[in-house]
Amino acid sequence: MSQSDPEAARVPIVLLSGMAADERLFGPQLAHFPDLHVLPWIEARPGESLRNYAARMARLIEPDRPYLIGGASFGGIVALEMAVHLRARECVLIGSVRSPIELPLRWRLLWPVTLLGPDRLGTLAGLIARWGRRFLSGGTIRRLRRLSQPEAAFVRWAMCAVTHWRARPASRRVRVFQIHGANDRTLPVALTRPDVVVPIGGHALTLFSATTVNEFLSEVVRQVAPSRAARPIEN
Repeated sequence: MSQSDPEAARVPIVLLSGMAADERLFGPQLAHFPDLHVLPWIEARPGESLRNYAARMARLIEPDRPYLIGGASFGGIVALEMAVHLRARECVLIGSVRSPIELPLRWRLLWPVTLLGPDRLGTLAGLIARWGRRFLSGGTIRRLRRLSQPEAAFVRWAMCAVTHWRARPASRRVRVFQIHGANDRTLPVALTRPDVVVPIGGHALTLFSATTVNEFLSEVVRQVAPSRAARPIEN
């Protein structure tokens, strides 16, 4: 698809990045699609659920415009929840999941720990990093230290929000287009049901399988363009 593709001009695309990422995650897509916008994360409120956070994110978008919304990893989850508030009958998931039951077991096992809340989770991560050096790998210690830092507040909230995620019933009426990497270790492909599986793709598909992702988005645009005048879905 070239930048002069008339279908792309008719379908504004809004994408959300992963929980520890920003618009740089979609660098290859921003260079390819002229009407693509990466929505920045807003600060989460204390105790806010993923569902309520998605509702606030949706207010950043003009509600009457027929967007194609989507996201990568955590961004796909939020985008799916946002879709019910917008004229988005379709949602694009890039290395993401459709429902909580598709999360790997290790995420669900975090549920008791995330009851502590984001701030106490950070304190716990710092304590484990300090006292667990004899038992944990260097990589794990470094990740725990980063998680304990003040600048990781959003990541801690997102971890808590995902483990307590309960999909909105209205989201089942949203048509999902999903692409996933066969070698994704963060969200294993075996737990979900993507439309396209990238044989050598990992979790960061937008960067390391950029051509395939761009082709996938182009095909989605071609499919949804004729239905852009449809009425908004009801909650």
